[in-house]
Amino acid sequence: MVPLAILFLTTAFPSPVFSAEYSSRVDRVVLYTHMAEVSRVVEVDKPETIVVLPGLTPNLLPDTLSARVERGGARIAGVTVEEIFRTEPVDERVKELKRRIEDLTAEKRRAEAAIQAFQREKKLLERGVLAIYSGGEEGSGKENAKPPRLSAAEVEKALSLFRDRDQAIDGMVFDRERKIQDLEKKIQVAKQELDKIRTPRPKQEKVVRIDMERPAQCRLVVTYLVPAAGFVPRYNVMLRPSEGALAFELGGEAWQRTGEDWEDASFTFSTAQPGRMAQLPPLPPWDLDFRRPPVARPMGRGFHAKSELAVMDAVEEKAAQRAAGAPPPERKFASFEVTLEGRHSLPGDGEKKMFRLARQEQTTKVAWRSIPRVTDGAFLAADGRNETGLPIFAAPAGLFLEDAYAGKGRLPDIPEGEEFKIDFGKDPGVQVKRKERMRRREDGGVFAKVKRVRFRYEITVHNFRKETVPLTVLDRIPVPRHKDIVVKDVEITGGGKQEEQGEIKWVLSLAKGEKKVLELSFTVEYPADKEIHGL
Repeated sequence: MVPLAILFLTTAFPSPVFSAEYSSRVDRVVLYTHMAEVSRVVEVDKPETIVVLPGLTPNLLPDTLSARVERGGARIAGVTVEEIFRTEPVDERVKELKRRIEDLTAEKRRAEAAIQAFQREKKLLERGVLAIYSGGEEGSGKENAKPPRLSAAEVEKALSLFRDRDQAIDGMVFDRERKIQDLEKKIQVAKQELDKIRTPRPKQEKVVRIDMERPAQCRLVVTYLVPAAGFVPRYNVMLRPSEGALAFELGGEAWQRTGEDWEDASFTFSTAQPGRMAQLPPLPPWDLDFRRPPVARPMGRGFHAKSELAVMDAVEEKAAQRAAGAPPPERKFASFEVTLEGRHSLPGDGEKKMFRLARQEQTTKVAWRSIPRVTDGAFLAADGRNETGLPIFAAPAGLFLEDAYAGKGRLPDIPEGEEFKIDFGKDPGVQVKRKERMRRREDGGVFAKVKRVRFRYEITVHNFRKETVPLTVLDRIPVPRHKDIVVKDVEITGGGKQEEQGEIKWVLSLAKGEKKVLELSFTVEYPADKEIHGL
């Protein structure tokens, strides 16, 4: 009979189910460009049926939540998310702010009292100066005796002492006035915060509940996505022209505004795009048919109603437009990710923090180009193909030439194996200058039918670098847009050649310290009775 009684009690009164709140810590963060994946670790140190994780960020996306058992014999039965609002206790903070306002106010009063004392001292100094200039005379009695008159040297010495003290007092008064202004600002900030927290707003947070199949000790890992986080890729691109060496240093400017600090966690940066469309949509139909005549619409009550046939036509037409006009999907390159060594931290208030992710090196062709008709000097560029083994992302870049900062730029998307050209600004080691040496007009007299203008330009190139420099110099002669305008007698020195649309190109190889002078001259001829534009 005893075993039956025990069995009856166990069936009629099942064991109670208890839930326990556990704190969690951020163990791993995967930062994407527009969101982040956060993994939290929970140490369940005693058998629990329900584990509750309170105080999680309200930015947590419930659809992305998952939980797993990393260690122990527990099994998860289900995971749910609840959104709650809590009012934070503010009594201690109110007391702290009141004490701060009192301390700042007392310090302000002391500074004001010090200014008043300095002003009184200054008035005494002024009386002393007046006493010096008043002079002294000998009287008949001791009561009527006045101080003897001071000599000029003594007067000058006394005035110097008064002047120095007066300037010192002015400086101390100025310092106290600035301190009072600073204290007033701090008092105002503390009062504003006090007014704000006296009427506290409920704090929004997410609570995760994990139901276990049976009570057990274990370590749980909870993972979820948050949108209020991400990183911006940034590059430092360094070029050594003498060696033809090009290096890409990729950094990640990380940030997050979840309200919770990620401390002592493993960080991974990924260029994947989670949350985007993961399934290929079906191919829409693209039907051809003859245009149908307009359908007569009945007058009266149904005047504004579309016929079923017209509605179907509109639907088919829109589907055909989407199918014909939509651009095909383009995949430039696969994503990649970098996991940093060690543990790192990132505050939850939106502060940006830069992390170095990768460094890629390769060789490249180096070339100098100059268009002195536009600007003097030679510009340096790296021409090559991406052979780093990783894609280059469209991102802001700092450009460095021989370890010296050259300026800012922006890199385009450069997939692996794609050709690129990266400009590094003007190189002071290669100088190019253009001067107009002649502009001579030949009117030919009163009865002349044509006018002529002879031009001559001189371009000086000088290589101050320690190695040979391949330099391309571009210039141009005018191109006539009318048959009566003629450009003739073109003379080019230095090995230049005339290209299309009047372009003149010199392809040079300048040795170390070499200097060359390039010349370009031509004549423009046009009717004497017309004015020409463009010269």
